[in-house]
Amino acid sequence: MKEYSEKETRILDTAADLFAKQPFHKVLLSDVARAASVGKGTLYLYFKSKEDLYFAVLFRGFDVLVDRLQKILSDKAMPPDEQLTAVVRDLAEHIYGKATNVELLGVVMTCPTTDEWSQKRRELWALIEEIIRRGVAQGVFEDATPALTAKYIPGLIRSVCLFKPEGVDIKTICNHACDFVLRGLKKA
Repeated sequence: MKEYSEKETRILDTAADLFAKQPFHKVLLSDVARAASVGKGTLYLYFKSKEDLYFAVLFRGFDVLVDRLQKILSDKAMPPDEQLTAVVRDLAEHIYGKATNVELLGVVMTCPTTDEWSQKRRELWALIEEIIRRGVAQGVFEDATPALTAKYIPGLIRSVCLFKPEGVDIKTICNHACDFVLRGLKKA
């Protein structure tokens, strides 16, 4: 997981809070600097622009998420269907459950294509793929293309959380997503 200095963490926390409360175009870097108790020049030492700061906030949240999911995968005693359920729930709660992530991710429909982002996405897909492959090997799942399925799952969850039907809560989304994914993979 990427390491952040105390000052960088304070800036990112402050920016995440401001971006969650206001539209992107209304958040000023001077407001972020003031609320984070740093000079505007200091802010520019860490982030080249408001967009750079915005994507750093997104990346940090994604990095934390993938780290949590890696811990789920490391529990080899947990059956693959339970691991996949935990991953699906954590993904949904990460996107839906935090106002910061919903607000930020709702605005950005495409993620940056930097090496850092690409590597983190590959890590996410690889851990989901590993769970699916383990499930196939144990006779729990049936899937001819686990690598492809691993890419579908985060996109499915992200879409339903961002464009959720009115009146649908996180518990319903989690239950439905888990049921949908597991039904698609369960060995007949």
